[in-house]
Amino acid sequence: MSATLPADPTVPLDTGKKTSSRRQWSVQGGPRGLLRRMRSQLAEDGCPESQLVMGRTLLQQLGDESEEEDARLAVFWLNQSSLQGNREATELLQDCLDKNIGICEHNYREIRECLAMDLQEKLARRAAHLLFCSLSDGNDFINSPSLSTKVHNLVSGKEESTECTESETTQFENGRNLEKRYGGERFTEDHLVSASVLYCEGRVPPLHHYITPMETLEQSQMQKILYLPHRLITDVYQSCLHFLGVVLTNFFVHTLKLNSPVNILAVLSLMFALIALTGGAQVNVVLPVSVACVALIVMIISSAHMLLIRKRFDSFRMWSVVFSHYCPDLNTTQIENKFKSRCWKPYAITFLALVFYLCAVPLTSSNLLINFLPVLYLVAALTFFLVPEELSIWQFISLFIHMFAVAPEMCNKLSVWLLPIVTGTGLEDLFVAHHVYVWHNVKLNLGFASVLHLVWCSCCLTVFLKHGLAFLLPHLVSLMWCHLAIMATQLVTSSSNLVIPIVTWSTLVMLPFFTPFILTAIPGLLVASLCLHIGFELYTAVLILIICVALTLILKNWWPSLILMFKVFIGCGVLIYIFQSSMMQRIPLLQHSNLLWENYKNVCWPSKDTGAATAHRCLPLQGTFVKWQGSVTQVEIVSIWNLPQSVLNLMPEIIEKPLRCYVGEQLKPCPSGKTVGGQVDHCNVIQSAVGSDLCVLDNWNEYKFELTLAMSSSSSSWKFGTSTTSIKIIADNDYKEFVLGLQLGDEIEFIGALAENIGSLNPKLLLSSVSCVNCKLKLKSATKHIEQSHIDIWLVPPFVFNFLMGPILTV
Repeated sequence: MSATLPADPTVPLDTGKKTSSRRQWSVQGGPRGLLRRMRSQLAEDGCPESQLVMGRTLLQQLGDESEEEDARLAVFWLNQSSLQGNREATELLQDCLDKNIGICEHNYREIRECLAMDLQEKLARRAAHLLFCSLSDGNDFINSPSLSTKVHNLVSGKEESTECTESETTQFENGRNLEKRYGGERFTEDHLVSASVLYCEGRVPPLHHYITPMETLEQSQMQKILYLPHRLITDVYQSCLHFLGVVLTNFFVHTLKLNSPVNILAVLSLMFALIALTGGAQVNVVLPVSVACVALIVMIISSAHMLLIRKRFDSFRMWSVVFSHYCPDLNTTQIENKFKSRCWKPYAITFLALVFYLCAVPLTSSNLLINFLPVLYLVAALTFFLVPEELSIWQFISLFIHMFAVAPEMCNKLSVWLLPIVTGTGLEDLFVAHHVYVWHNVKLNLGFASVLHLVWCSCCLTVFLKHGLAFLLPHLVSLMWCHLAIMATQLVTSSSNLVIPIVTWSTLVMLPFFTPFILTAIPGLLVASLCLHIGFELYTAVLILIICVALTLILKNWWPSLILMFKVFIGCGVLIYIFQSSMMQRIPLLQHSNLLWENYKNVCWPSKDTGAATAHRCLPLQGTFVKWQGSVTQVEIVSIWNLPQSVLNLMPEIIEKPLRCYVGEQLKPCPSGKTVGGQVDHCNVIQSAVGSDLCVLDNWNEYKFELTLAMSSSSSSWKFGTSTTSIKIIADNDYKEFVLGLQLGDEIEFIGALAENIGSLNPKLLLSSVSCVNCKLKLKSATKHIEQSHIDIWLVPPFVFNFLMGPILTV
C-alpha cells in the first residue's frame, strides 16, 4: 500500500517554512485493504487519530529493507498528530527522539519545536485551523464580517443557523449586503493561528478589534426617545472610562518617561523656591491635601483599569467559547487563569494608594472628604456591579455585613432591633460592647460589631480557599470604596453639604458633552448682555450676538485647541473652588488658652527689663490663642485690594468706563432729609466733587483693618506704670461688616492669636472671633478659623490601623 503526504500540513508549524515542497513518502508492505486506504486518506485530510494510527502502525512494521524510510514516515505522521494535541502521539514522538528512530536533518528541528510546544497551544492551533476551514470554503483567506458573524453565532449558540439558504444567498448577491459578505479586512490562516497563540498566553488577540458588535433591531422614534437617557449614561461612562483608563494613563506614562536628572533637578528647584516664598506653614497645609488628591486619583485610575480588564475578559472569554467549540479538549479555565494572573497590577497600586490616602485623611479638612463623597459612591457602585465576573448572593451578604460592622450607627440600630429577640437565650453578652488590651494601646473589642466583622472575615476566607485570590480581589476593592464612602458620610452634618459636591462633579463629568455649546453660545451672550447694559438697542445686541457666535465657530475651525483650553479653564476653576482654604484645612474646634490679660501684662510688658529681654522671654507665646476684652480707641484701614480696579487701570478709557459700570455700580442718589452722622452732607460733597454718574468698584474692595483697643487692668497687676494699656488687632475682609459698624468706646470680646511684637509696648494679634459686650449699634458676631501650620503626624498610624483592622482591633 502506498500513501501520499498532503501538500500542505494540517496545522502550520512555527518555522514559517512552506511544506508544500516536502517530498512524498510511500508506505511499503502490508495488505492493501479498504480500511488501510481510508486511514491513509483520513490522515492526509488532517484527522489526528488516523495520523496516530499511521505512525504507530509504521513503527510496529519496521523491516530490514525499508526501516529508515518507514521510520521517517512514522515520525512525520506522529509529528502531525502531536501538533493537533494528541497526547499518545506526543509520547511516541518523544520516544522516537530519545531512541533516535526516524530522526534526520530534515525533521529534527520541527520535532524539537513540536515537543517543546505546550499542549494547550497545540489544541488552540487546531481550533484556529478548523475555524479557518469552516469559513474559507477552500479559499486562501477569510474576511472580517464573516469572522465576526461566526464568532457572534458561536457565542450566542446559533451555530446551526450560520449557513445561508439559497434565498438568503440570492439576497446577499443581489441586495445591499455585498459589502458585508465580501468586504472588510482579509485574514489568512496564519492570522488565526497567531491569534490562538496569543490567546494561550492569556492575551486578547488583536484580531478581536475587527469583531464588530452585534447588530440590534431597528428602533422606532419613540423607542429612541425612551432609551435616550440610557444611551447618554452609557456614552458618559464609556467616555470617562476611556479618558481615565487610556488617555490619562498614557499621559502619566509619557510624563514619567520624560524624567531625567535635569528635569528632576528643575522640578525640585521649583518646589524649594515655592516653599521659600510661601513658607513652611503653607507646606504643612498643602502637602496632606495634595497627597490625598493624588492618591484618590490613582485609586480612581486603577479602578478604571479594573473595569477595562473586565471588558477585556469578556472579549477573552468570547474566544474561549470559539476555540472550545472546535476543540472541546482545550482547557479554557487554565488559559483564563493565565489572563487573570496578569491583572494584579491595578490591585497592588490601589492598595498602595489607599495607604497614602489614609495617611492624609486625618490631616485634611472634613469638607474636602465630603467633596469626594459623590466620587466614592459612584466608584463603589461601579466596582461592585461591573468588576466581578458575576454577581452572586454571597457578595451582597458580604457587603451588608461589612457595612453594618464598620458603620457604628447602622450597627447600633441593628443591635437594638436584635437585642429583644435574643433576650433569655444567653447571647445578650454579644451585644454589650467592652474591650481587652492585648498589647500596649491595641484593644480587642468584644461586641456586636466585632462579631459581624468576624463573620465577614470568615466568609472572605472561605471564598479565598474555594475560589482563590483572583476571585476575591474585585469584591475586596468594592468593599474598600464602600468603607471610604461610609467614612466620609459620617462627616456630613446636613443634606446641604452634598449639594455643592454633586453639582461640581456633575459639571466635570458632563463638561466634555456640553463644552461645544457653551463655547459657542456663552461668549456671544456675555457680549450681548454687556451691550444691553451699556445702552445699545435690542436689535443691535442681537446682531452682535450673531456676529460673536459666527466668530466663535470660525475660531473653532481655525483653532481646534480652543475647546481644550476652555475645558482646562473650567476645570481649573473647579479645582480652585475645591482647594479653597476651608477645603485644605483640618479645622479643630475653636479653643483658646487660659492666659488672662493681667498675667500677660505682668510677664510680657516692658518695665525694668530691656525690650529685648522681655521679648525673648515671651517668644514661646507666639501663636497662642487668647480670649480678652477691650475698648475700641481707633479703627483704621491698613490696605485695600481691588482686582478689577487694577485691571481696568491698564485699559483705555473708551473700554474702561463701560466695563467699570458693568462690573461695578453707580453712586446712589443722596437721601433726603436729615440723617444721623451727617450722611447727606457727606454724600452731597462727594457727588459735587466727582459727579453723580460716576461708577465705582467699592463692592470689589478687599480690606485689611487694624483695631486699637484699650486694655484695662485690675488692681492685681504689679507692673509699674499706668493701669490702661493698648494693643492692636489685625482683621481681614471677613470682619468687614462688624469692624465698619464699630464706634469709639465700644467694648468687645475677642479671640486672637499672638502674632507680632510680643513682649513690646504694641503687641499685635490676629483676629479669629469677635463679639460685642457693650456696643452703641447692634452688631452680629463674626468668626473665622485661622489656618494652623501645626499638624499632628501621630494621628496617622492609629487612623490607618483602625481602618484596616477595626472594629475587632483598634488603637
